[in-house]
Amino acid sequence: MRVRSLLFVFMGGALALTLALGLAMGRLASESAELARAEQQARKMAQQVSGLLVLAQEYALHGEARSAQQWRSLHAQVLKALKAEQPPHESLASAELLGSIFAQLLDASEPPAGAQQDGTTHELQQRRNNLLLNQLLLNSQIFTESLQRQGLEADQKRRQLEQSTRHMAIAIPLMMLLIWAWLALLLHRRILKPLQHLNQAVAAISQGDLTQRSATRTPDEFGELSANFDAMAVDLVSELRREVAVRKQAEAQLQLAASVFSHALEGIMITDPDGSIIDVNETFCLITGYSRAEVLGQNPRLLGSGRHDRAFFVEFWNTLLSQGMWTGELWNRRKNGELYAQMQTISAVHDEQGQVKQYVTLFSDVTAIKEYESQLENIAYHDALTGLPNRLLLNDRLQHAMLQSRRRKDMLALVYLDLDGFKAVNDRYGHAVGDTLLIGIAKNIKQVLREGDTLARLGGDEFIVLLVDLASRDDCQALLARLLTAAALPIDCPGAGKKLQISASLGVAYYPQATELDAAQLLQQADEAMYEAKHGGKNRFRISGLGELD
Repeated sequence: MRVRSLLFVFMGGALALTLALGLAMGRLASESAELARAEQQARKMAQQVSGLLVLAQEYALHGEARSAQQWRSLHAQVLKALKAEQPPHESLASAELLGSIFAQLLDASEPPAGAQQDGTTHELQQRRNNLLLNQLLLNSQIFTESLQRQGLEADQKRRQLEQSTRHMAIAIPLMMLLIWAWLALLLHRRILKPLQHLNQAVAAISQGDLTQRSATRTPDEFGELSANFDAMAVDLVSELRREVAVRKQAEAQLQLAASVFSHALEGIMITDPDGSIIDVNETFCLITGYSRAEVLGQNPRLLGSGRHDRAFFVEFWNTLLSQGMWTGELWNRRKNGELYAQMQTISAVHDEQGQVKQYVTLFSDVTAIKEYESQLENIAYHDALTGLPNRLLLNDRLQHAMLQSRRRKDMLALVYLDLDGFKAVNDRYGHAVGDTLLIGIAKNIKQVLREGDTLARLGGDEFIVLLVDLASRDDCQALLARLLTAAALPIDCPGAGKKLQISASLGVAYYPQATELDAAQLLQQADEAMYEAKHGGKNRFRISGLGELD
């Protein structure tokens, strides 16, 4: 990063840190003031509640209306203060309860007008007044303790905030000191030190040491200055060393070419314009099995595999002669007769007059890659357990068969095959035995099919059979019967200790039909017909969607 950018980043970071610290200090001060206000409010309310308690006692002793009026006024102030809190103060319910108790005390102290009280009634009323007064005193005490506790909690939080503020006041100068120390280190490493190196290089060159360089490669302004200085130093000595460098370069190129030719991982073959082999490298011999002496003077047709027709080589020579280069893949034959695939590039080498002087061929053995691609293709289109075509390959074949059926004016049948009782076998004997059973049934079914038919596995115990080239519905009846028989043959399952035998239910859909449909709809018809066969007793087939032949 450039020094200017680093300084901008530093200044921006310092400003952002200062703003963040200022906001944090302001927030701490605001929270501290709010806690102080809450503490003061709690103390004031505690004093007011104490006043309520005194007024209640005066009223209980003297029964003066003035005391009751003062109690109500003071209680209203307390309620107003509690309700003013947002959200309402948690002690609001306790304050309202005090008002309710005092109201009961007033009602108990004023007997109904005209009522005559005997000694017993007066005693009961006095007891009730005492009980309400005690209840009022108890709730007032609880209310006061709650307010005192809240004030104490606010005071503790305020003290903690003040302590955090003091810590931050100590930490801010330390952080600023560290920032300035980092800035000093940055200036030393990115400015002062590169200038020192550059000064030393200038002094050495002035004394005749033309090999001296500034040795500064930082990605900033000083790195650019150092690079320009080194370029100037190179220009000073370039003329003195040009001839030596040209000779050494030529020798190095010859040595490099010889080393590349001998140790290249690709096979290299050089031929003259007539096609006779002039030279080959060691890798050529390792790939083809021929020694260098055996191929010198021979034509590359010696390696021909016979797999490419004449049209291939016509296009090959047309491209090579017109473009001066050919790149592609072809098959050749080793000395032991083994075929192998190679990826090769042939380039024409021209002389000063533009005539072809030589052809240079570079090639690599890609047989392993071709085999791996074939394996990947097989995995992509075949079921891993049975080796049968999977849903993807089935869909491709089905669409192709439907197209051929319309073109040839014949019929095809799509058979949805589901095994009866396979889940019970799987649950009883395990998945290994179930897999053996699936493989055996698939093998038996495949043996009764014709050469052009397809057996595919959708997954689990579900298979699809594609029967093509049917002239009529009757051509399919015998095949369906053979499928049921093949699916019901006993299978030797060593894991179960005996042969196992199950059956299959088939659903059949014919194509074409009176209404045009696609592959997915045809498969759905066969699936529905299979479920009808299941519900009809299993080990049978049901036909759905038979249409008229065009």
